[in-house]
Amino acid sequence: MKPSPPIESARSVAQAFSLVELLMVIAIIGILAVITVPAMSALMQSSDLTRGGQLVTDQVNLGRQTASAQNKVIELRFIQVPGRRGYAAAQLWRSDDNGDMTPSRRIVILPQSVTIADNSLSPGIAKLPAASMSLNGSNVTYRALQIRPSGEITPIAAMADLAFAVVPEVFAANSSLPANYFLVQINPVTGVPLAYRP
Repeated sequence: MKPSPPIESARSVAQAFSLVELLMVIAIIGILAVITVPAMSALMQSSDLTRGGQLVTDQVNLGRQTASAQNKVIELRFIQVPGRRGYAAAQLWRSDDNGDMTPSRRIVILPQSVTIADNSLSPGIAKLPAASMSLNGSNVTYRALQIRPSGEITPIAAMADLAFAVVPEVFAANSSLPANYFLVQINPVTGVPLAYRP
């Protein structure tokens, strides 16, 4: 009679990954990361552009509503933020009984990676008068338009001259629109903002 082979229990056999298998898994994870990081970066930048453009549109709409509700002139200021290109913030101001402008709302800042171009891409910025104001202890430049209770925009400008391009900050100095941008155009008679997105 032949002896039967020893029966090994499940506990006595140790299962493990070999070094080659672990290196293969690490290599696959690395390849997937290289493929997905640029796509995620582009997706996040696109999301920032949408949020930045929507923020500008919302400020115009809020200015129109406030001007109409309070029967006062509302000033929308596009503000340069120290350390950032273009105009990266906006704030609504209203005229008081003496005709002086006082802040109506808090300053809203565009997402970190986007800005309103301050060149020919945004004719609205170039056409608006420039002035300076204090922001966190430093003097900053701003451009302002006024929204009347009727919705009319002053200074009076053609609709083509009231366009503001929200672009990735790295393209703020370019003279041609990048592939991805958000354009806000304001109707000078009604104050209604129109948004264009490629």
